[in-house]
Amino acid sequence: MDIVNQEIIAALKQNGRITWGELASQIGISRQALRKRVERLEHKGEIIGYTIVTAHKDDNVEQNKSVVRAFLKIRFAKGNDCFKLARAMSSCQNIAGSWAITGDWDMMALVEAASMEKISEIREMFVSMGGIDEIETDAVLNHLNGASVSA
Repeated sequence: MDIVNQEIIAALKQNGRITWGELASQIGISRQALRKRVERLEHKGEIIGYTIVTAHKDDNVEQNKSVVRAFLKIRFAKGNDCFKLARAMSSCQNIAGSWAITGDWDMMALVEAASMEKISEIREMFVSMGGIDEIETDAVLNHLNGASVSA
């Protein structure tokens, strides 16, 4: 990634609402060149989304701290299904996504928190709701999107 693309990403991280004109002027390129670069960065997966930062202090994932991610793999007790737990998960800000899956497990949820301790608390909260036969936590070590692997 060249220096211009690094500057674009840094500027967008600082202010995702900056206008194309302001950003192009700040970087020193035309608006059309900026737009093409951003489109290429999005297409390559270097930019995967835009977000806002609120003044609200969330005790689960504080700003400027590393986010710890883990997958919870869940097997339900006989007679239960994922819908009750999915409704409960929808109110938990730490759940980045949940899926009903096939195989040895019935459901998988991606949890994001400020620490493994917080992930453990969330896991125990869901276990305490009942209806879960088994739950396994797999911590995410690295994000490999776009990484090349050589044999």
